[in-house]
Amino acid sequence: MWKCFPGWALLTLWFSGKLDFTETRSAGFDLFVRKADKVSSAVRQPLVSICIPAFNAAHQLSDSLGSAMRQSYANLDILVFDNASSDGTEGVVRSLADRDSRVRYLRHESNVGMVRNFNACIEQARGQYVKFICADDSLEPICVERMVNVMSAHPQVSLVACARRLVAGNLHAAGIARYSRRFLLTEGTAAIRRCFFLGNLIGEPTAVMFRRADAARGFHDGYRQLVDLEMWFHLLKHGAFAFLPDPLCRILQHAKQATFENLRSGVVLNDKRRLFHAFVADVGGHASFTEKVLWDARMAVTVYRTMNAGHAISLEDIGEVFFRRFFPGLTYPVASNLWRLSGRNF
Repeated sequence: MWKCFPGWALLTLWFSGKLDFTETRSAGFDLFVRKADKVSSAVRQPLVSICIPAFNAAHQLSDSLGSAMRQSYANLDILVFDNASSDGTEGVVRSLADRDSRVRYLRHESNVGMVRNFNACIEQARGQYVKFICADDSLEPICVERMVNVMSAHPQVSLVACARRLVAGNLHAAGIARYSRRFLLTEGTAAIRRCFFLGNLIGEPTAVMFRRADAARGFHDGYRQLVDLEMWFHLLKHGAFAFLPDPLCRILQHAKQATFENLRSGVVLNDKRRLFHAFVADVGGHASFTEKVLWDARMAVTVYRTMNAGHAISLEDIGEVFFRRFFPGLTYPVASNLWRLSGRNF
């Protein structure tokens, strides 16, 4: 089409940036250029390890692993660590790995528990950044790219998270959970304080990315219910927090039965008491009266739910509150009655 233009006109258009000579190339040459650009871009990109800890997850892995393989970000190390599954987990992973050389499969000879399997993923990760996907969750195609862009642009950030699209057990949408409605870059201590008093607003492992070097300690094996939140606090003590308000992952909400069992066994309460002792010195001195009352009220609700699930507790033994004197006779009765009147089952 450019043959009708005199040479001086073509040069003028090219210098002005309005002429793209790729339009004159053949389709085959264009494809070659695009592939070469993609390979060159992958070489320049920092390596990201997407870690998928799995246990009897054969029916979910096609979605979680598939979402990892479909990421727009090319330079990936995709690791599935099988915690001694007894179903067809290995077969599913190996069939998908045949299509993508970035996928690795490792397996424990015996079940080592959830926390140790998560830590094994970090130990075997090869990337500068670590991105977890729980086996029944999935990522949007641009999730890793968006998070890496934030981490690269803000080296002070030790943890980046995104909004989560919650999915109920029947696979129907259950809403979107967000730390903020806008992009946020804040001090890690500020995020710790907010989540200490309001709960885990950051989200599950599927919703975050961090640097492998910062996570060398691994997840704390003294926690079971709040193991993710404690890890986020550990990372945020050494860096800033960034939040992307777009829902870049899907989280399958687990059955209430699992929560009930953790309440009945005292796991939820014990984790919360342990978290108080570990971080109250970091947040307590700066806490407002309202924040302290809020913590005590939330602790009272946890105690009520735990007792309601069948676990015996003495109110006088609860010392992980700010106003211990008022807890048995005031805070607990008021908070537990409000919870019961809200119509919650447990």
